[in-house]
Amino acid sequence: MATEGREADRRSRRSRELLKRSFAELMREKGFTAMTIKDITDRADVHRGTFYAHFPDKFALLEQSIRDKFRFLLEGRLPADAGFNPEHLRLLVRTVLEHVRSLYGRCNPVDTVDPLFERAIRGELAGLLKDWLARIGAEQPAGVPADTMALMMSWAIFGAAVEWSRGRDAIGVDDMTDRVLAVLTDGARGLLSDGG
Repeated sequence: MATEGREADRRSRRSRELLKRSFAELMREKGFTAMTIKDITDRADVHRGTFYAHFPDKFALLEQSIRDKFRFLLEGRLPADAGFNPEHLRLLVRTVLEHVRSLYGRCNPVDTVDPLFERAIRGELAGLLKDWLARIGAEQPAGVPADTMALMMSWAIFGAAVEWSRGRDAIGVDDMTDRVLAVLTDGARGLLSDGG
């Protein structure tokens, strides 16, 4: 019985990978808007029901693909033991800046795809930061939980990356990384005075 379960899991993983691979190929060939679920299942040589067993629609598959690509990028840039420290935070911010700029520079996001991109990248970013903060037992300032801190930092990093990628400010990635890190680490503390 356990062997049957493992075999079913293996088939399920294989089908999921075939769907993701077919989706990536079709993105390069046809683009997201032109491709259909039938195109994806035909290319993957699976039934339509198999697609729906893994993804509710092609937008969910797109979001998963964005998440996978971003995770792969982070794994290549961050050390395996990365955690919440200045060096790793700098690498993370720079990676997000470069990734967002590369994507926004190559394509003109479609209204329905742009929110998926934001949700996928920011979601992965918040998850990673939450893990990092949880490992150091962070719950500060003023008792703010780690998940709230991670959420706010993910918005700050992603939002800065989007604005910077639009190229309004002609500053380099190193300068922008420094600016984002200054906000994340010092915030508005320096602007507040004792006489406030």
